[in-house]
Amino acid sequence: MLLLPRRNALLIALLMLVAATPAWSVRPTSSVTLEWTAPGDDGRFGRAQAYLLRYSTQPITDANFDQASAVPKMAKPRPGGTRESFTVEGLEPATQYYFALKAMDEAGNWSALSNVAASWSPTTGSDGIPEALSFSAPWPNPARASVSWAFALPLVTVIDVEAFGVDGRRVRRIANAWHPAGRGEIVWDLRDDAGNRVAAGIYLVRARLGDSVWSARVSVVR
Repeated sequence: MLLLPRRNALLIALLMLVAATPAWSVRPTSSVTLEWTAPGDDGRFGRAQAYLLRYSTQPITDANFDQASAVPKMAKPRPGGTRESFTVEGLEPATQYYFALKAMDEAGNWSALSNVAASWSPTTGSDGIPEALSFSAPWPNPARASVSWAFALPLVTVIDVEAFGVDGRRVRRIANAWHPAGRGEIVWDLRDDAGNRVAAGIYLVRARLGDSVWSARVSVVR
């Protein structure tokens, strides 16, 4: 889904989380890689002049976009329709981050805010085993073909993930199994327990990792 701008013809494609990776320097940090499709200067055509990518530990909205941290050294946008990616480095480990993007045309007009991508920034001990239990926000969200979650387990743990409709009826048991300590990914193919594609709409996904519970809303679009 593309978001129309307020003042010009720029379009912004969905931000997608590609990877969240721990790194080591003087102190442990993490990085997050994002992908999107370059907007055109005139709808899908032409080329935007600049990007402004911001991140925050709080959900980003139109009201607080300017207060979020700006990512430096963003390259000039590529021609409309080109796949773009950028890795944000130096993030704090074991922290939830939110990312949002705007693009500027040659007249200095900024597009509307993109969707907000969320990522859990991981942390790892010296033995390669995560130091903290975590379950990421879903991505992409909205989702068309599938939706994924990254998890980190310091110990062998049962992961149980279920999707429910807005009426509270369970739609799919996505996962229910023991997983070894380490990192992994859970993927929902957006099908119900009978193997049928779920309808467009909002679904509540609940994940139980041992005694801990995470929940998030997933928007399915067609």
